[in-house]
Amino acid sequence: MKTIEAKVFPSEENTITVQEDAIYGGAHLYKIKNCLGFNEGKTDYVDSCQTIQFVQKNDDGSMVAGLQSEQLVLVLLDRAVKLNARFPSDHNAKMIAGLATFLDACKERVEERMNRGVMGELKK
Repeated sequence: MKTIEAKVFPSEENTITVQEDAIYGGAHLYKIKNCLGFNEGKTDYVDSCQTIQFVQKNDDGSMVAGLQSEQLVLVLLDRAVKLNARFPSDHNAKMIAGLATFLDACKERVEERMNRGVMGELKK
């Protein structure tokens, strides 16, 4: 597993790793450290982690079952809407709008690929 050089503000700790592969460089299997939130002035990460496997179609046609990016974003959107209902803010509204934009772009991509007849195939 390779550490991704990305941090959740304000932490200085890299908490995400990805399984590298020769074709994509690593885009399907991630491990993410669990967090106990913000305590005593810092983000409190623990040694346990969660794994996220994204759906993967291999060049030989075999498949690895996993999440679609859209499913993960729908979870984030649901969470943001519910948290915003309790603690409304302009920041939450901006996050919700950004997630909705991501989902719109995913839909446009799928529609375009379906119209070209390449959806589900390893073609540009």
